[in-house]
This record gives sequence, C-alpha cells and structure tokens, in this order.
Amino acid sequence: MFNEKIKPPLVLTLICVITCGLLVAAYQATYVDSTGVVTDELKAGITELYGSAEGFEMLKNDDGSVLTYEGVDSVLSNGKNTAFEVTADGYSTDGIHVLIGVDGGSVSGISILSLGETPGLGSRVQEKSFLSQFGGVTKEMTVSEESGETVKAKAVWGTRSRINELELDKEIMGGSGSGFTLDAISGATFSSKGMYSAVQTALNAYDELNGEDGEDNG
Repeated sequence: MFNEKIKPPLVLTLICVITCGLLVAAYQATYVDSTGVVTDELKAGITELYGSAEGFEMLKNDDGSVLTYEGVDSVLSNGKNTAFEVTADGYSTDGIHVLIGVDGGSVSGISILSLGETPGLGSRVQEKSFLSQFGGVTKEMTVSEESGETVKAKAVWGTRSRINELELDKEIMGGSGSGFTLDAISGATFSSKGMYSAVQTALNAYDELNGEDGEDNG
C-alpha cells in the first residue's frame, strides 16, 4: 500500500528537485549580464586602474545591448580612458577574469576581478611583479614581424620526464625586434599563457573599437 500511494509522488518530487537544480546550475553557468550596469566589482577594478570610477559607463550597441567582442564581456569608458572586461582560460576554464586598461593602443594596467587558478602556482599571475611586465605592451609587440604569428618557444614546466613527454609550446610573446618577452611563472605555464591571451584579447578589441589603426576615434 505504501509503495503504491507514496512512492510515485516521492519519486516525482525528487525528479523535479533534481531537474530544478540542474536548470539553476546551467543558468548560472551561461548567464551573461546584459543590463549595462557597472557593478561594484567593476567599479573597484576601474578605480584600481585609473584612481576613480567616476564617469565610466558600459558601452552599448545601437539596440541597447552591451557591446562585446570575442573574449570581451564588456567595455567601459569615461570618454578618455578605456577598460576591457575579459574572461580567459588559464589552467582552469574561464579561470582568469580581469579588467585591462588600454589607452592609446597600449596596456595601461590590469586589475584582477576574480581568479580560479591553482593556489600558490597559477594564482601568482595576480602578483604585481608579473602583471607589471604588460605595461606599455601594444598589439604590434605580441606578434612576429616576419609572419604575423606569435613567437613560440619550448616551455620549461614540470619534471624533466614530463617536459620530454609533453614538450609544451609556450607562447613566450614578443614580436621580432620588439624587445618584449613574457617572463612566465615557473610551474604555471597555462596560467601565464592565459593572462597573456587576455591581454591580446583586449588589444584586439581596442583595435576593433577604434579602427584597425588603433587610433581613438572618440
């Protein structure tokens, strides 16, 4: 009697609970803010970059939606300074969430919004000693002058046997003759590459925003 009357609704209830949980998880994982509101998190990042968030607004398309580019979640500007909200893969998928200031075609600063990289290894990409090397970097400095492709070198990562097994291609950036070489964090190749990728994304978006010549048309 119990099984006939109680079990079916109980099973149905459990199915509904599990389904709702999965829907909520999927929503949180895929939700993208399209309201155009500059959150407290973004204001804090802008303040770190420029000293104040006053006057900064999230740029929008003609239809009122938030302006985005590939890899760029939003663009914030006060008419003079520009910051790009970028999410990039490091060792973890979407493990790097940063705000990158780009002014006059070069990186003016990087503010960490959140970091999902390995504590003590990948998490070190937030250290000032690592981030400071990106100051003044331009798009032209990140590609080879001869081929237009990123300069590559072999990564030194992990044990010697692991190195020999994987021989990871680490994008130690620097256009030929640019004088820029990324000093990657030892043991954090993927996180270092991820941060560099975020910088490239911001520089590419800056060019798209202001024209391929990178001149500020605003």
